[in-house]
Amino acid sequence: MLTVKTSAEAEKIISDTFGALRTETEEVSLPESAGRILAEDIVSTEDVPGFNRSTVDGYAVKAADTFGCSDSIPAILDFKGEVLMGVTPEFEIEKGQCAYVPTGGELPKGADAMVMLEFSEDYGDGTRALLKPSAPGQHVTFKGDDVKCGAGVLKAGTCLAARHIGVLAAMGYSSVRVYKKLRVAVLSTGDELVEVSEQPEGAQVRDINSYELCAALGTLGCECCNFGIVRDDLPLLESKVKEAVKNFDMVIVSGGSSVGVKDATFKVYDKLGEVLFHGIAIKPGKPTICADIDGKPCFGLPGHPLAAFYIFSLFVKPLVLTMGGAGREMVLRKRLPVTLSIPSNHGREECMGVKIVEKDGREYAEPVYTKSGLISTLSQIDGFIRISRDCEGIGGGEEVEVELF
Repeated sequence: MLTVKTSAEAEKIISDTFGALRTETEEVSLPESAGRILAEDIVSTEDVPGFNRSTVDGYAVKAADTFGCSDSIPAILDFKGEVLMGVTPEFEIEKGQCAYVPTGGELPKGADAMVMLEFSEDYGDGTRALLKPSAPGQHVTFKGDDVKCGAGVLKAGTCLAARHIGVLAAMGYSSVRVYKKLRVAVLSTGDELVEVSEQPEGAQVRDINSYELCAALGTLGCECCNFGIVRDDLPLLESKVKEAVKNFDMVIVSGGSSVGVKDATFKVYDKLGEVLFHGIAIKPGKPTICADIDGKPCFGLPGHPLAAFYIFSLFVKPLVLTMGGAGREMVLRKRLPVTLSIPSNHGREECMGVKIVEKDGREYAEPVYTKSGLISTLSQIDGFIRISRDCEGIGGGEEVEVELF
């Protein structure tokens, strides 16, 4: 018989035991860093841009020289010269002068504004007529406007996306330090399991969990090794778990986590390390195991694919993110009203799958009911809600927190 923990107790045990674990770090090139977790704070060592830059094609001016000008009363300025792209101008703009600067070009010293080319006329006598006034700083990006030297730009724990890569490139980072990918071993146990390529016979079922879990781990940036199907054989499972613990950062065994005659996961974990808990007061997923073997987290998930996925999302995913350097803030949540009342009186916490629907221009969470062990529901839902064990239900229209997949 299982001695169950509440969800909060299970989460605390996992956090207290493994919350300080992190993978090692490594230096990778900027192109290789996309999707990786930053392992250091990024502080700019230079101003970006490194010069005063025009944001339009036009004329660099002293803004005061254009005040009050118009189509009928243009500002007539002496043309000083043209600035070439990528070249620092050697001349300076003085009162009553202007210079042509292309978009992205450097403003000459003395200029503090730009007038767009379409608001000018070339008289052909060495002067330019400007037909629209410009304010100081108009159409100009000043040195350091984007990033100041010494400014903190990115925090450790950031999952690097294309928008971050561009900023790093602008500051001259050709490589960055990131956390190494978490290496996770996944095993599926059960004499009833066959490979997905095989046709089940009788009471056989295809191995779903190893593919489901490896895919989930892959989306979190892990390196996942699928050990495949392990039969209900205690010595064989023990051997496989030993190998997995030796070579990987985390081990996940799906199936065999209950208390039946052939449920071997608890026995193996108990023999090789310390079982931290066996059983959580939650539906689905009560027969869940967490163990510490050689300082590494080892989980035993239910064999039912739906239950395994919920338990992974609730208890394994946050630890995967933490160990990989990202932190729990990467878990996406949204508060939404439910479309209808949801009864719940099971004496344990319940996970209920929901899909996001729109009614009257507003988003709602619509519960999706299913029988135990059915897998197709996962393809129909966008996330799930948690109903407290002390809650007898949720009223229609009541707001709930949806954890999004």
